[in-house]
Amino acid sequence: MQFFKKVNDYFTQYLSYIVILTAAAALLFPGLFTWAAGITTYTLQFIMFTMGLTMKPSDFSEVMRKPWQVFLVVFGQYLFMPLSAVALSAVFNLSPEVALGLLLVGSVPGGTSSNVMAYLANGNLPLSISATSVSTLLSPLLTPVILSLYGGAYLNVDFWTMFFSIIQVVLLPVIAGLSISYFWGKQTQKAEKVLPSFSSAAVLLVLAGTVSVNQENLLSTGLLIFLVVWLHNLSGYGISYLMCKLLKRDVKTTRTIAVEVGLQNTGLAANLGLAHFSPATALAAAAGTIVHTLFGTIFANLCRQRDRKTSALLNDKLQNEAAVSTD
Repeated sequence: MQFFKKVNDYFTQYLSYIVILTAAAALLFPGLFTWAAGITTYTLQFIMFTMGLTMKPSDFSEVMRKPWQVFLVVFGQYLFMPLSAVALSAVFNLSPEVALGLLLVGSVPGGTSSNVMAYLANGNLPLSISATSVSTLLSPLLTPVILSLYGGAYLNVDFWTMFFSIIQVVLLPVIAGLSISYFWGKQTQKAEKVLPSFSSAAVLLVLAGTVSVNQENLLSTGLLIFLVVWLHNLSGYGISYLMCKLLKRDVKTTRTIAVEVGLQNTGLAANLGLAHFSPATALAAAAGTIVHTLFGTIFANLCRQRDRKTSALLNDKLQNEAAVSTD
């Protein structure tokens, strides 16, 4: 167990570098990873299952205590992010398949990595866990609805096919994990130290498979797709800070909502794109996994640096006040 704890700490500390190296390997040697694209559904089911295993009723306490904060996350994820995707697709005149892929990224729930980023950013971790859980459980209904409303402008979207697909890939594995955790919690507690390592490896597998089948598309679009995905990601942080500024939320809450809205479940977006449309539709998800993780890590580091400076200034002030009182 100690070994897996060290592996998980390694993943957390060097997540952005590992993601970039994995994407680079899949881009340079796609033949080694194309098989991973064929098992994306099963890989994502495993990730959702491990998420359910680590959930507890206490994780939803933030929903009961301050439900409006979770609502802000849901509002940002399922209303603003799809509209942002549609607007950016029009501004950059993206092809229908790539535009639908960006809409997919904007229509899925928050990513599991958002909890890690909220922790690294000294955010409100209970809120992060609650918001990720709620948005994930809402996704079987809201994601197909959003795609049906906006996606028809790009390609034909079948609501019920998408609905049952998300039930199969997201809801059933999460419920299975929750059930096992509820009835056999003592037995699964030991496994919780191991699960993050396997879940992180599964996320990397989804990334490698998605990048490998999109090698030509990624090379042909160059920096454009990364720019568009980054602007989409950045818009999530921007709207979150604006909402929290208007509502006068504290720093920890603001950071958490920004991370939750900005970081989407790109693994799910990639799976839906590959399963129901074409590799090109998974292009935004492939770029999104890299961009979201990299920018999320940068954001978290900036937050921690700010906290250290604030703490240092506070200590200096207290020392000065103590010196004055002594004199």
